[in-house]
Amino acid sequence: MDNKCTLLEYIVEHPSTDEMREVFLYMDVALKYIHDHNYCIEVFHPSTIYVLDDKPNYVEFSSIMELPKDSLKSQAYIQKDIFNSSFIQIALYTRIGDYLKPEFLLEHFDEIATFLPEGDVPYYRGVIQRNANVYLSEYTAEKTNRDLKQLSQELNDKSIEEYKDEVDVLSNDQVNDKIYRQINADKAFISFLLIPVILLLGGILFTILRYLSIIQ
Repeated sequence: MDNKCTLLEYIVEHPSTDEMREVFLYMDVALKYIHDHNYCIEVFHPSTIYVLDDKPNYVEFSSIMELPKDSLKSQAYIQKDIFNSSFIQIALYTRIGDYLKPEFLLEHFDEIATFLPEGDVPYYRGVIQRNANVYLSEYTAEKTNRDLKQLSQELNDKSIEEYKDEVDVLSNDQVNDKIYRQINADKAFISFLLIPVILLLGGILFTILRYLSIIQ
């Protein structure tokens, strides 16, 4: 996909809150996809995040790296990515951009929160002030389901059938499989190398065991 623009350029062309929130949700889904494949973001900045073909669900983080093998370090990297993602989103919602600093945001969150989508304020507060390790897409699904259950109870009070369906966490795997082919290619290549090695070692072990059984 040759037609791509930076996240900042996309926001300039799509400045409404609803449009920004849509691309931020898919950015969050892409981030979770990357984490789920044991990668994280090496350079987290709007200039290294691209929207492809002017489609909000085609979000590409151009600077990624493998997560550390150590689980505690890996979790710290993931938490940092989630914080950085929320920080960038807030900076773009408020039009402050690079002038926004983490210390200022932490100290003046309540004033800045007035520029954010009202329903998402608890999420951003949790991430910024309490280092909550939660994805925006997961929060959105959970909030929607809570709202639906509350509505269902209200409707039941009026003898109307209960709402029973639940909203799933937003997924975009088909698109992200295409955008992040390199992640899957690396894993496939490693598997391609490992299988012959495992078979070879298995053959050697079998030969040794067979030899030992003969000489005993």
